[in-house]
Amino acid sequence: MSESRREESDAALWLEVTSGTSSSFDVIYDRYRRQVFRKAYMLTADVGDAEEVMAMVFLEAWRRRGEVRIVDGSLLPWLYATTGMISMNVERSKRRFKAAVQKLPAALPAPDIAIAVAETIDGLEQLSAIRDALQRLNPRERIVVQLCLIDELPLRQAAEVLDLPIGTVKSRLHRAREKLQRLLSGRRSPAGDGNLFGEVHHEPG
Repeated sequence: MSESRREESDAALWLEVTSGTSSSFDVIYDRYRRQVFRKAYMLTADVGDAEEVMAMVFLEAWRRRGEVRIVDGSLLPWLYATTGMISMNVERSKRRFKAAVQKLPAALPAPDIAIAVAETIDGLEQLSAIRDALQRLNPRERIVVQLCLIDELPLRQAAEVLDLPIGTVKSRLHRAREKLQRLLSGRRSPAGDGNLFGEVHHEPG
């Protein structure tokens, strides 16, 4: 890929993408695939699921290329929002599968290796508590939390991505934070999650 192509703006590249130029889409894919994968992995905690979500995000971007929103000159906010929504769908599918498996006849006693696996899972209890709490929000609240508190988008950008009034985003975020605080009360947050309930980012000035 030429250096000039790497330096082209998202808006210029996407204008070409909307006319069906796949080479411009390849530039966008190379530019943002790592960020989308990291976001998907954070939401799914599974490499395979994250790879599947990433592929679906860019497929959706190509399929809906005429509807994609560029916010402040960047496609990343739209890609993050789409990653969150697709990750939710993947999680719902996994829960349905798990529920179906639980209806099967009881299996024979698990081998000792299952105990070791269970102990490893216990070591992730705090992280799991946060992920479980997020899953208990309704989808509208969850996507606002993901954009404003996890991805740290300013409220104005989140409102543009979601095509909502900024006041609606603020009220959903307020309700979601209160719910999360209640769900996690009494639990010690794992190191590094300080931004989860931190200050919401506003535009400077």
